Amino acid sequence: MKVLVFETSKDRAKLITDLLGDYRYKIHVNYHGDQAMTDVRNVKPSLIIVNANIRPQSGLSILEKIKRDARYAKIPVIFISNFNSTELTTNLSRYPNVDYLVEPFKIKNFRHIVERWINFRSLYVN
Repeated sequence: MKVLVFETSKDRAKLITDLLGDYRYKIHVNYHGDQAMTDVRNVKPSLIIVNANIRPQSGLSILEKIKRDARYAKIPVIFISNFNSTELTTNLSRYPNVDYLVEPFKIKNFRHIVERWINFRSLYVN
């Protein structure tokens, strides 16, 4: 199982990698957000984790590109932001298969969301 992570912080990327490593997932990390769709195409992930603050493209821009492409629209995305707003929640709710975590988040909540999407994907998505 492959997980693609778009993350700004090497420390947070290491935390995510360590947490997901317990499940023996193959983790691919992009720290800059450039070439986002190339990474999605090449990695072929089962799950994508996007930090809202990734640059040069914003996390929301990356999410929009993924969900607009029919080949990748069904891939679950966990969107992580340190900013909680009604506007962002509304924007994210337009897309299927997206969960939203506000930092700081509890590790058990993160693991629960990951497990739920991986289980869902294994049952219902080719």
